[in-house]
Amino acid sequence: MSLKKTIPFGVAFLFFFIAAFAAWYEGSGLVDDTFEWKHTAIITSWMNNGVVEKGNISQLDFFVYAIKFKPIFPIIMLISSIYILVALGQKLIKQERFVNMFVVSLGIFLLIGAIFLMDSPTAGAKAFMFSQLFIASLLIGYSVLRSTKKIQID
Repeated sequence: MSLKKTIPFGVAFLFFFIAAFAAWYEGSGLVDDTFEWKHTAIITSWMNNGVVEKGNISQLDFFVYAIKFKPIFPIIMLISSIYILVALGQKLIKQERFVNMFVVSLGIFLLIGAIFLMDSPTAGAKAFMFSQLFIASLLIGYSVLRSTKKIQID
């Protein structure tokens, strides 16, 4: 990998890990918000047959809480992880047709995720949903342009 590609890739990793730590920290507010345990501690509820207590809340539920109420860092995580996946896909997949299929499948995956968040009543989850829709449309548009115009972004 050239330096021109390595630096943005490293910056994306840095953004991802900083945002993940910040989202995890902000989501830890779930421990003190007992009202939200029923609606947000979904993974803990699945793992413990519906029993949610202060000591058994899953770390993944912290990210669900952060998405619902403080979505800035989860959105940064989403953007940086998509960038990392697209960059890795372009590097590892040699045939351009398969790279386009990979990018479109990432877009479809984001569209499916946005469908799951569509009925959420919280503003944070709505913001996360709209960011997924926006990024999915960018990915699909990029893939279409890349396949029709043979665009290569270095």
